[in-house]
Amino acid sequence: MIALGLLRTSYFLTDSWFVGKLGDSALEAIGGAAFAWWMIHICCDLAGTGAHSLVARQEGAGTRDRIASTLMQGLWVSLVVTLGLLALVPARGTYFDMLGYAAGGEAWVLGGEYVRVCLLGAGTLAVYAVVGAAFRALGQTRTALALTAVTLVVNLVLDPALIWGWGPLPALGIGGAAWATAVANGTGAIAGLALLWRRGIRIVPEAPAWSVTTTIGRIGLPVTVAGLGFSFVYVLLGRIISDFGGHNMAALGIGHRLESLAYMITVGFSVGAGTMAGQHLGAGSKELADACVKAASRLCIACMLPCSILLAIGAPWFFDLFTDDPAIIASGVVYLRCQAVVFVAMGVEVVYQGGFTGAGHTMPGLVIGGTLNTARIPMAWALGALAGLGIVGVWVAIAISTGVKAVATWWWWRRGTWAKLELG
Repeated sequence: MIALGLLRTSYFLTDSWFVGKLGDSALEAIGGAAFAWWMIHICCDLAGTGAHSLVARQEGAGTRDRIASTLMQGLWVSLVVTLGLLALVPARGTYFDMLGYAAGGEAWVLGGEYVRVCLLGAGTLAVYAVVGAAFRALGQTRTALALTAVTLVVNLVLDPALIWGWGPLPALGIGGAAWATAVANGTGAIAGLALLWRRGIRIVPEAPAWSVTTTIGRIGLPVTVAGLGFSFVYVLLGRIISDFGGHNMAALGIGHRLESLAYMITVGFSVGAGTMAGQHLGAGSKELADACVKAASRLCIACMLPCSILLAIGAPWFFDLFTDDPAIIASGVVYLRCQAVVFVAMGVEVVYQGGFTGAGHTMPGLVIGGTLNTARIPMAWALGALAGLGIVGVWVAIAISTGVKAVATWWWWRRGTWAKLELG
């Protein structure tokens, strides 16, 4: 799962690297689009989150014959999500207005085109999220890794081909990077469905079942809302960040990509914790579910320590890979080093959130994340503007909230409310 997460992160790192060759305006555009890209992914993961929890329990309970039907219901939920995202295409300009980009400027136009294509191609991601959730819930993470590797190769080949137009393919510029990702996700979804069919999990069309779709939505929606709130907070933070210089948005965009390398390691342990918690709860063992989540947290902390050191020390070199602008590099290095300090805390938070997801008890993530992520806005303003720390104050505010979220999430898990939830 760690390897899978790192490969998934490589999607946007690959896009950023190729788009960076189009110039600083394109890099600034994709930096601002990072929050929109993240929100789209969060929405597309809604059905996958709910399906993961249900399938893990069904596997643990020995009722594998119900899994195909559950996944079909997950695909219905994905369809609803896709239609909702398509309706947002006309609003992409408003998004960049909120970030403080100059309306009609080059970065505003380029960013709008990238987000437009991301929204148009969201359907393939939504389906792939459900298919991937099936393999993760079953514990077949090697298959999930192989599928992601295939999609990454497709994305890597199509990125330059569609950005600059190779052979008969049109030159689509920054939008080509998003189209490449959409095609790659579609390839992974089709391949995954075929593999599930060969392994006896044969997803066939059936009418929506309200009881199952609502359960999937009930589990996935709090995670989605929390994630959207997280991203929207960054949209609002963008106004504060831009006040200290437009180059800081580009620095944040690259910094997020690099930070996501560490984040995806935590997601690997989180998915493992969620899968084992769900399967043990399905088998009736709350004690083993708790033990698995705690063990995953300890392992994640052990991995985060060297990762923190690597990214903190290597921050200047990593930023050099994406830009030669000294202002972007200087701001980005400070950002990455501030976040590296709390990578261990991030690991604790994400792993225990995975445990909650596996148990189907996703509300704690919404409450904790919604409260403390929102607190970043006044904290960033207070440290950056009032205390006179400038952009460093913003970066520090983000790190502080990460540490507090970890403590709050750990405390809520210890309350044990997750062990009392029945999914039916």
